[in-house]
Amino acid sequence: MNSQLFSDRLTLTKLASHDWELIRSIYTNPALMNHIGSTMSEDAIRRNFDKELAPWSLESTHWLTWIIRETASDNEVGLISICTRNREKLTAEIGFILLEASQGKGYATEAIKRVIHFAIDTHGFHRFTAVCSEEHIASRRVLEKAGMTLDEIASECTEINGRLVNDCFYSLER
Repeated sequence: MNSQLFSDRLTLTKLASHDWELIRSIYTNPALMNHIGSTMSEDAIRRNFDKELAPWSLESTHWLTWIIRETASDNEVGLISICTRNREKLTAEIGFILLEASQGKGYATEAIKRVIHFAIDTHGFHRFTAVCSEEHIASRRVLEKAGMTLDEIASECTEINGRLVNDCFYSLER
């Protein structure tokens, strides 16, 4: 499997053991996790990280994660992942988190489009889904700019920092 994907401005590199500090810093950052979920303990982050380092295939239950970097500067931008959600219907869920300094520059949209192209060409996926909280307007815009459409808003589905929030379910068929 390709360990790197390239787009106009970005290099996406498959998660590797040397990415631990970046991953730990993302999942312990209250500002980054504000619309995603509670910050995680270091042990929980390590368990997920170790799973995601394993080889990935359509049958995998863990996420396939890439670190996003600006190609020109090699600065870290964030992460993007896919996970098989339905093998028979070749459906993948997409998730992403961008560092605060990289938000609002179109990087998430660019990375999503590149990962979708990869997932279609390499694994035959033809349906993509994503979930975000209703109040996370920036992520909703990113998903829509990437071509996804809002299918449903489900009331009080996810607990974030002690309160239930509405989830927006998006999809894209190719």
